[in-house]
Amino acid sequence: MRLTRLLPARLRRRLRTIRNAAPASAGPLPASSELLHVIATRHGIGVFDEQWFAYRQLLLEHLTLASLDAQTHRDFVWYIAIDREMPPVARRRLEALAADRPWIHLAETELKRDFVPDLVAWTREEARTRGRGWALTTRLDDDDAVHRDLVGRLHETAAAYLAEGSAAPAILSPTLGCNWVPSEAAGHRTYHHSPSIGLSLLEPASRALSVYRRNHSTLAQKLVPGGVSVRHIDGETMWWLYAHTGLSDQQREGSERMSKVADHPNAVVFDAAALAQFGITAEGLRLLRRTPEPEPHETLHLLNRRGLDVEQEIHDLREAMSRSGDGDAALHAKIARLHAERRRMHEKLIR
Repeated sequence: MRLTRLLPARLRRRLRTIRNAAPASAGPLPASSELLHVIATRHGIGVFDEQWFAYRQLLLEHLTLASLDAQTHRDFVWYIAIDREMPPVARRRLEALAADRPWIHLAETELKRDFVPDLVAWTREEARTRGRGWALTTRLDDDDAVHRDLVGRLHETAAAYLAEGSAAPAILSPTLGCNWVPSEAAGHRTYHHSPSIGLSLLEPASRALSVYRRNHSTLAQKLVPGGVSVRHIDGETMWWLYAHTGLSDQQREGSERMSKVADHPNAVVFDAAALAQFGITAEGLRLLRRTPEPEPHETLHLLNRRGLDVEQEIHDLREAMSRSGDGDAALHAKIARLHAERRRMHEKLIR
């Protein structure tokens, strides 16, 4: 005899009511009328070396894109910011990847510093066009990956926050992830209160400034005093995969970031089964392990800094031109010369 037969009929009816109501207790994901979700990525802005792109797009395709293809919740736009003078071969490859994925938006930009204002303007206009009152922007680099359930979890967290009725923005921070070296397929679990991958900001769409408005490490410290809420996405799920390669401008001279990850005392080998949670296929893992990493002429961090100095000069001239009028031929010529210098600096990055 089942135990429930020993219970009073009134209590059995109560249990059935609770059981039948349980699936709805988690609540639905936010309706499309509420939320525009933009996952934003910078892809080679200011880089003009085709060898750099050949390897970087291998990472983009088999890590970043693979993880978004695998998402269990599909209501998002992947905003990929690219240089308006991106090398043609790399541009064609990227366009081929986007051709049958309507959720990818390729956005041309002039300078790295234009990325955030361009993203903000596009997000506000897209939310207005779609009639969505809130914008959720998420950080994602072009050589990293996110767990296949991250988008769904972000939407669930956003829905719970919106149900509370607050009008203030909220930071959504998936705290657990892993550092990983693709060439070794080795890495270790790691924690960050404000990660550079998957960190998200939920804002009223008409006033959205995006998750890139501040450095990821200081976003919460800067925004919380103004009333912004913070929702950590905790648990044992590794929500993001931070890939360490020699092409990262964070791989500074003497930093040994890759060896510190691969040789970490708690490092383990992530096989195809472990990486499948990020959408990474066995074939993708094989390609990443077998493809030699290109060797830069010098630390890309230093080149990046010099490139930003040139960008600052271009920016200052653009400001001067806006004050004097767009028809100033001398200023146009100076900007063209600086763009040529910027291109020359970043055409031969790889040995």
